[in-house]
Amino acid sequence: FCLTGRAVFTGGVYGPIDLAYIAEPFASIADKVGVTRVVNPGVSDVFAQFLPWNAALRHAISDGDWPLWNPYELSGGPLAGAAQSAPYHPLTLLALLLPMADGVTFSATLLFFIAALSMFLLTYAIVRRELPSLFAAAAFMLSTHMVWFAGTAHALAISVAPLVLLGARNVARSPGPRSASLLGGALLLLVLAGHPESALHIVALAVAYFLFELFGVRREVSLRRVLVSGAGAGIAALLLSAMFLLPMLTAIPQTREALHREKTYTGRVKASTPAQLIHRTRASFLPMLEGMPGLEEEEHAADVKHGWLATAYAGSMLFPAALFALFRSPRREKWFFAGVFVWGVAAAVSAPGLVHLLARLPGFEMAVNDRMVYFAVIALALLAALGIDVGAAGASPAGLSSAGEGARRSNGLSIIYGVTAIVIGVIALTAHTALAHDFILVATTRAVLPLLLAAAALLVWRAPRTSLALFALLLIQRTGDDVDVQATVRRAAFYPKFPGLELMRANEPFRVVGVGATLIPGTAAHYALEDVRGYQAMTFGRYFETYPLWCVEQPVWSNRVDDLSRPFLSMMNVRFAVAPASYTPPEGWSRIGGYDAYAILLNHRVLPRAFIPRSVHLGAFGVRDMMNARDFGEESWIVTNDPYLTKANGAGRISAIREQGARLSFHASMQSEGWIVISNAAWKAWRAESDGRRLPIRFANHAFIGIQLPPGEHDVALIYRPRMFVAGAAISGATALALGVAFVSMRKRQRQN
Repeated sequence: FCLTGRAVFTGGVYGPIDLAYIAEPFASIADKVGVTRVVNPGVSDVFAQFLPWNAALRHAISDGDWPLWNPYELSGGPLAGAAQSAPYHPLTLLALLLPMADGVTFSATLLFFIAALSMFLLTYAIVRRELPSLFAAAAFMLSTHMVWFAGTAHALAISVAPLVLLGARNVARSPGPRSASLLGGALLLLVLAGHPESALHIVALAVAYFLFELFGVRREVSLRRVLVSGAGAGIAALLLSAMFLLPMLTAIPQTREALHREKTYTGRVKASTPAQLIHRTRASFLPMLEGMPGLEEEEHAADVKHGWLATAYAGSMLFPAALFALFRSPRREKWFFAGVFVWGVAAAVSAPGLVHLLARLPGFEMAVNDRMVYFAVIALALLAALGIDVGAAGASPAGLSSAGEGARRSNGLSIIYGVTAIVIGVIALTAHTALAHDFILVATTRAVLPLLLAAAALLVWRAPRTSLALFALLLIQRTGDDVDVQATVRRAAFYPKFPGLELMRANEPFRVVGVGATLIPGTAAHYALEDVRGYQAMTFGRYFETYPLWCVEQPVWSNRVDDLSRPFLSMMNVRFAVAPASYTPPEGWSRIGGYDAYAILLNHRVLPRAFIPRSVHLGAFGVRDMMNARDFGEESWIVTNDPYLTKANGAGRISAIREQGARLSFHASMQSEGWIVISNAAWKAWRAESDGRRLPIRFANHAFIGIQLPPGEHDVALIYRPRMFVAGAAISGATALALGVAFVSMRKRQRQN
């Protein structure tokens, strides 16, 4: 509740909903719903991707369907198969019990709780004291990286990273069903979070920790038992999540990210120069040196600036305690986590050598590895707990404590806190920066004042008061630092109906688009409107290749539509557009609603979702072959294995087009054999049926669906149902049943014994 409490107790919404109000049609009603400023433009992924995906998930559930298909962006695409909607994660499922506005705040609150609990359990297993463990839990939960990514699959994954480490530790030390269950459950939560990149990083870290524990302590059990427990936990987690993983693995090879892998990822392998390394390392510890997005920013050169997203900062309160642990803690774990800290910071700042090593490791070469900075956050929080355990709590190397020894250690920690305060103050106040003086002064005070108060508390009080004081100061500091990372808005601001929305209605399926910056991609999903634009980590490769026909590609953002006269938009079933008020509708479009800053436009040339072109080109085609097309209702391109052929298409009529979730149906009256084009993105899992028989599916107009029908009357249905989902569901169900039977049998044996 440090961050979400205001929203929880006032009925507001915790999340960057304010970002929707930077553009029309929401900007015109911003004052009415209480949005007066944008708090932090740097957290755009939550409102532009994750909230729309959650809306699509809710629409699928309300339709009584599995969350397999998302029709609301990019002319449709996988929902569960794209992973990051995390549809089967317990936190996602719990939030579905609430209205979405409440579910957003609930999810953020529970995310922070899971992160804190996970870190507490790991730390307590090592230090065996509650207050140092609470300190580490608060530090991890309120770390800048965690708060920035709250609401994303990445944060959901890293929230259980300490729990995965705890499971690995327990398996190495005391293998058996209990330890394997903990590790398996943590791994299952990690996979279901829907961020494969983070899962790769965390599993790699857990393997390293497992090996550290395995060969660093005396084993009283066999190595075979250890390996069986660890492998069993991993295999069980994979089998239980098969219904989630297999559709994703099927979808990945069809994506732009996989098909254009060399072009997409080669540019990421770039080590920092010495100047970059120095600056980015400083910013990892004191992100104030680069300002705060939405509040105060220094415009460093693009090749120098580091950014808050890759910072290890979790409060200045951690630095002295972590440093003290390295010198005074008797626990061997400090050396492992010191190494983890160095690794996390080195990855974040693109240190030479490390980035080149990662570029050669399978999986890592495609990942955004600077996000491993949260390794440093976990390590720093745990080291700080070890320092407090020794200093503020007064533990002796033998695990005992005495008044004299405790006082001496507390005084030593006090000195380090005071010295750290002075060092941070000097660095911040003397840094060469273009930031406003008032910003630097406030940020420095937030970093230095808690350290000075901590030093005073350590001199005056003894355990456990000192531990409580440090914990309270950390909460106060981090709440103040993070309060403006994500906004808290009034409930009325959560995607209200805007003027003109009521005009975008029709009796059959249709799509919409925004011109320029209007109707920011993704927001249409909240109104069950289908947008041809989108912002995905998994974009259908063939669909991406059609962009030159109708839009402008944007780096690290959605594609943009500037010209409504492009015929391809009509082919994609775009019936309505939201455009700036000054935009002049091209031929074939008319204004049906005008408002102060935007207008609603109607496309009179729109083609229905399923249509019969008058002529077809058959053969092997690419996007270039369609560049000069003026009307896709007159001519369309069907990819076949036949030699190039252009011919008149069969005549017919399409009626009764209906769409419900992952199912599209229509009636076709064909006078002669002909091709039908359906403008849904042609991911491989589509199945077409007519009159009880399967129909072959071809690529139409490069990225869409084409089917051929004989003469006669036909009821046609297209269903998106990946085979791997069906197989995965069977595997997951069988595994859950087997584990349930095994658990019941084990409990019976325990009672009998």
